[in-house]
Amino acid sequence: MKKDILKEICAALIVVLFVYTAVSKVLDINRFISTMSVSPFPFMRIFAPALGWIIPIVEIAIAFFIISSKFQRIGFIASIILLLLFEIYIGSLLLSGLHLPCSCGGVVSKLSWKQHLVFNLLFIVISIIPLYLEKHNRSIGNTMTT
Repeated sequence: MKKDILKEICAALIVVLFVYTAVSKVLDINRFISTMSVSPFPFMRIFAPALGWIIPIVEIAIAFFIISSKFQRIGFIASIILLLLFEIYIGSLLLSGLHLPCSCGGVVSKLSWKQHLVFNLLFIVISIIPLYLEKHNRSIGNTMTT
């Protein structure tokens, strides 16, 4: 019972994060795209106009997957992958020594790059917890039936 509540809390936190950041990006899409356009990474500069729409759409899709009991596991895995990609990007920016503005949406954009690393890491852990609980519940179920 407590595990189900913890899983639902994790799901709610991730859904709120992705819906909030996606909506924030779309509401200020020009800033989001222009910030990505000055990235030190050619891929980001070249594809900024497309990524400006793709990223929020992916974030919303992940939120819908997590809401759906049928696709929730896929949503948690996709959340981990997207957050890891963000971590790699942020880590690369920190290593580059450049002080670029954040292209995130809303309040999250006020975080420093180091704070972003910690924030994303926290949400990676939050995304892993339900998968761990699911695996743990399956292994307990298997030992009880044998």
